[in-house]
Amino acid sequence: MNVKILEIALGGRRWGKLFQYGDLCRFVAEPAIVASPPEAVLSLSMLASDAATQSALWADLKNPLFNAQGGRLPTWFQNLLPEGVLRSHIAQLRGCREDDHFELLAACGGDLPGAVSARPVEVDRPTLQRLVTQDQDALEMSVVANPLPQGISVSGVQPKLGLARQGGRYTARTRAGTSTRVIAKLPLVGRPHMPQLEMLSLQMAAAAGVTVCHAELAPLSAIHAEHSYALPDEPEFLAVTRFDRDGARRIHFEDFAQVLAIDPQDKYGASYLAMALAMRAFPTLGDEAVLELVRRLVVNELLGNPDAHLKNFGVLYPEGTAPRLAPAYDIVAYAAMQGAEGHALPLLPPARGTAPAARRGTLFTPANVRAFCFSAGLHEPLVRKTITETARLAKARWPAMLEASTLPDAWKARLQARWAAHTLLHSVSRARS
Repeated sequence: MNVKILEIALGGRRWGKLFQYGDLCRFVAEPAIVASPPEAVLSLSMLASDAATQSALWADLKNPLFNAQGGRLPTWFQNLLPEGVLRSHIAQLRGCREDDHFELLAACGGDLPGAVSARPVEVDRPTLQRLVTQDQDALEMSVVANPLPQGISVSGVQPKLGLARQGGRYTARTRAGTSTRVIAKLPLVGRPHMPQLEMLSLQMAAAAGVTVCHAELAPLSAIHAEHSYALPDEPEFLAVTRFDRDGARRIHFEDFAQVLAIDPQDKYGASYLAMALAMRAFPTLGDEAVLELVRRLVVNELLGNPDAHLKNFGVLYPEGTAPRLAPAYDIVAYAAMQGAEGHALPLLPPARGTAPAARRGTLFTPANVRAFCFSAGLHEPLVRKTITETARLAKARWPAMLEASTLPDAWKARLQARWAAHTLLHSVSRARS
């Protein structure tokens, strides 16, 4: 039986081996990591309270955090994979099935989010025996490590490109140099004006007090890299600066599905309260991060963005150890296109047996806010002040921004109607009067 193996590294340091053997996929930490756990954090979901407990965690090969079956990867690694059309293209270029998750990780393991990498590695027979049997049984001679081809670059896959900015040009990434790295979000078939809509949404979020990623619209003609993607009447793309890159340095990052150890297929299955509780557990996140979460939820509510799921929030590790809330990204006013309602997650965990549709109601009812603050241990007047201030800034600044935009008139009318009817903005008017 063949064994596939990837070496997992964080910031260039070998952290362990991820292997697939039959139906089992398992992560095994390096002996040096087990013996002396480093200060650097791979994931908050894998962080123990002290060095001895951390060592025991890395040594616990049967821990659900490190194991998966049925063709899937352990949850944290499963969350590293791209989704949707991007995954389809990677599978096509790799020549594997879309549900062959191990091969997909191998395909993009050199350009993953944050500072983690997953690269093919050859191992000797004793190492193979340690990985598969933990040296407790003899390994059948028919078991061999199956070499994996080197990964392809995610940057060559549509509809996103990973590029370096050089003046007014966007070129394919280079291994050396300090050029700004960007993700080019290209126009989508069937969804016209998406780059312009997302750019405006990010600008509106910033105007309402949210910390957002850096992005700008740029002409498709400025891309000097191989691609064959163009749509009539769609001359621009959205250039998003990667906040997990600083020149040649990779800054570790994980999304909240990874933080909460939730499989990506269940990214709509938690609550914003669960995120808030995770933030309050770490001093470098704490109440400040929770209030930023509240601001982002107010913005999503007003823009009609129903897709703010766990993977659209994340944390950065600028020094490798202490988590910081990552800038907001993937904020889109979908209500402009289709009158979207609701949220990806409820503010509070729904009562058992609640119908899914009932979980997507208005977030900020007085009862919801009070229960959220009580459950998270937050000062309720401060949270209410944050909600009101965010709505006040939106009410004051957004109408002029919308009017000055190049969005279709019908889209502008939908957003204007939404704001005119929204209770959050009505409450701001009442408070001022």
